[in-house]
Amino acid sequence: MIITQAPVRISFVGGGSDFPGHFHRHGGCVLATAVDRFGYVTVQDFNHRIFAHRLRVSYRRTEDANRPADIEHPAIRACLEKLGITEGVELHHMADLPARTGLGSSSSFVVAMLQALHAHQGRFRSAEALATEAIEVERRILQEAGGYQDQIIAAFGGTSLIRFSRTGQFHVTQLPLSADRLAEIEAHLLLLYTGIERDSFKVLRRQVARTDRNCDALCALGALAERAADELAGDGDLVRFGTMLHDGWQLKRSLSTVSLPVIDAAYEAGRRAGASGGKLLGAGQGGFLLFIAEPRFHAAIRRALRHMTAVRVGINAPGSRVIFSSGLPDATARLRQVTAA
Repeated sequence: MIITQAPVRISFVGGGSDFPGHFHRHGGCVLATAVDRFGYVTVQDFNHRIFAHRLRVSYRRTEDANRPADIEHPAIRACLEKLGITEGVELHHMADLPARTGLGSSSSFVVAMLQALHAHQGRFRSAEALATEAIEVERRILQEAGGYQDQIIAAFGGTSLIRFSRTGQFHVTQLPLSADRLAEIEAHLLLLYTGIERDSFKVLRRQVARTDRNCDALCALGALAERAADELAGDGDLVRFGTMLHDGWQLKRSLSTVSLPVIDAAYEAGRRAGASGGKLLGAGQGGFLLFIAEPRFHAAIRRALRHMTAVRVGINAPGSRVIFSSGLPDATARLRQVTAA
């Protein structure tokens, strides 16, 4: 049995500039952090000589299948087909937070699944290889709209400035945050669940269609990500960092219909209660609201938005990794040898 975990993420600023339709022309830059909430994937042998089927997968439901093409879940089907796995595998997926909430959970699942399937076969994959494979699965094979930051953060973890070049390459710079700075940042973060779940791909498709018209705003978001990384990695006042997030949120709202009147009202209520800035996470129109505020204002913000659920998270979480392996002596030995090397 192999168990892997990959983190979900908070995207601070720059989202949208990681879409290939933009960065292939202008480059792009995103500042994001992995948080300590994870997607988990378990892979183990499935004895198809005893059971009636050759494969079993479990997520919100359980599917028994004789070949990958028969599996209804598109990401699971694509990963099995990509890796040439046709039988003898049972796969389970679990998550700490619900899907469709703007934290990149679908990419966390794909990255953890790819690592688990590779490890089950005795193969090691670097963070860069996992991110690249996950991008291929979600954006090229499944043709899902969106950018590339979610897969990269899920694979690499940490708090990172991700730069995208016109050639399609990405470069990850992890911010050197001291323990004291991490504690200070976490004390200023306030994450509130709006209770609204949405189909992010509908929102993203509208945004993709406006890529050319949004060029100036997307370039401004990428430049803002660079400045925000300097602010976050320094020892300055985090109120200024919150103001940068506010500026980024105003730019993002101009890209498409990423917000809703009820979300705009909630965001302004949080600002009036003391937040220096924030944003709606993910594609928009639901999920989590992030605020940056001095700790003394957190209680007032929660009272102003008492209908929302506060979720406390830690940032700078590790990227995708194998957290348990057992019962595969040959494969596990090969995995350990390659990892040690």
